[in-house]
Amino acid sequence: MKLAKIIATPFLGISLLAALSSCGMVPVKVEFDQKTFNEQRALWQDTKPQDYEYKLIASGFMGYSGTISVVNGKFEKDEPNMEWHSIYYFSDYTTIDKIYQEIEETFLRYNDTRQFRGDVYYTGIVVEYDKTNHIPTKIVYKYYCPPNVSVDGTFHYEIENFVKTE
Repeated sequence: MKLAKIIATPFLGISLLAALSSCGMVPVKVEFDQKTFNEQRALWQDTKPQDYEYKLIASGFMGYSGTISVVNGKFEKDEPNMEWHSIYYFSDYTTIDKIYQEIEETFLRYNDTRQFRGDVYYTGIVVEYDKTNHIPTKIVYKYYCPPNVSVDGTFHYEIENFVKTE
């Protein structure tokens, strides 16, 4: 009986280790066109106005639609289209510089990481740009979501009606 315990204990340990490793971590590579991003950001930095307005639309569980005003390169005010919309949750989208910074930080934070197999995690960031002003006009965050898991969040952002006000 003692011999059976000695043989069974390592076998159970190895079986448990194998089971845990199959539920383990997966490498994550976030798809993102960093070259175009850096080129567009540099063009924006070369010509960026200090005073401008744009319409921000954030789609998802928390939403926002309204006009953002920037004065001297800093967020001045917002005019939401709906009374219940609040820019509070979207402060990273209150200037074009902050938008560029948020996209870059999201990519750097999640790219080349390891995530638990059962977690929700980023798989891509798609950005479209305005060819004249070199600003992001559409930002889509793509996620892996395991079966039987629902995700709440804001995943799509659009910037429209960009106007220099200086």
